[in-house]
Amino acid sequence: MNEAFLHFLWQFQYFDKSCLQTTDNETIQVLRIGQPNTNAGADFQDARLLIDEVEWAGTVEIHVKSSDWNIHAHDADVAYQNVILHVVWQDDQPILRSDQTKIPTLILSDKTDYSLAQKYQALLESKQPMACYSQFQKVSALKKYAMLDKVLMQRLENKALFVHQYLAENKQDWEETAYQTLAKNFGFKLNAEPFFRLAKALPLKILAKHRDNLFQLEALIFGVAGLLSANSFEDEYQTKLAKEFQFLSTKYQLQDNILGAHEWKYLRLRPANFPTVRLAQFAKLIQENINLFSVILHLDNIENVSKTFKIEQSGYWQEHYVFGKKATGKVAIIGETSVENIVINTVVPLLVAYSKQKDDERYLEKAIRFLEELPAENNKITKHWQTLDLPMKTAFDSQAGIEWFNQFCTIKKCLSCEVGISLLREKL
Repeated sequence: MNEAFLHFLWQFQYFDKSCLQTTDNETIQVLRIGQPNTNAGADFQDARLLIDEVEWAGTVEIHVKSSDWNIHAHDADVAYQNVILHVVWQDDQPILRSDQTKIPTLILSDKTDYSLAQKYQALLESKQPMACYSQFQKVSALKKYAMLDKVLMQRLENKALFVHQYLAENKQDWEETAYQTLAKNFGFKLNAEPFFRLAKALPLKILAKHRDNLFQLEALIFGVAGLLSANSFEDEYQTKLAKEFQFLSTKYQLQDNILGAHEWKYLRLRPANFPTVRLAQFAKLIQENINLFSVILHLDNIENVSKTFKIEQSGYWQEHYVFGKKATGKVAIIGETSVENIVINTVVPLLVAYSKQKDDERYLEKAIRFLEELPAENNKITKHWQTLDLPMKTAFDSQAGIEWFNQFCTIKKCLSCEVGISLLREKL
């Protein structure tokens, strides 16, 4: 037994409500269960109860054992002084307020359908990839799609939180924030952190002063990346970049901001995804979209979004994957899958964060529309859902599916899942 299950019982009132009584035999009538509280304080706020015909307004606290009240130090916390009912599975000791009056206690263990507890325990003990794997087909498509909508919004809000954190650090500068968000995504997981550190170490305002000179942008970016710090260089181009960076780093006092070359990872990457190639593409993208955030706000369809990010790196990097070693064929420009990744992890979070800050639903709607116009991602999680006949047609579906699996299924938050709740309620 755990508190999550007791929360579920109280929130949906899944227990025998006839002849409800406290441990002191006072009658209870639930007028309003209260609102679930995810912040500090009691579990349900603004509840209303009739206890022995006297109406009470206040909060409801839930524990497995009544003694958990003291274990959690609620007895010394003023935030719990307006609790009007203590809901427990087992009453192992009386609980008093600070004024020594007894808090009314309701025991649910003898009022709960045993089969409901058994169903929940079976979900918790399941060894399958997801607790309801063998029962998933029983649940209606309506419930599943409702869950997809719910988890997508949760995922978008979580991603927007990171954007707002960057925005606060950047003193509400949306362009700098968009630049940093793009940089982190340009590392595509393996090099996300060094890319982000690069953007923090090399402010956009410096790059903006050299937007008309791609060579200088590359010198700044490769220089701060720590790839121009060797004593000897592989070819003339690298030598020229290093010389240019030496001048620019002195001008902008960047010497203390330089990353180590060892921070960039190449292992198990296809050459087209080498950090050197990505840095060159990043330089070109910044040159063409120095006011990236303004560009994103005005993009109106997915075709224009793709054109914005599908850039062609400089001539040298169309012939090289690394310094000094010419490729056997032409190095590809940024691919369609990479562009889609940028839209999902850069464009969409920025639009959602801006929508929330400005309280303007148009930007949220645009973000969702972009996801609906992109194909679904292809990974282990989306394949998992497809084995359960849950279609993954668009990025809307795949992003929702990723959030659902990672934030609900893997940690067995079945009581917060539409499918889990539906299975528990079956035949009640």
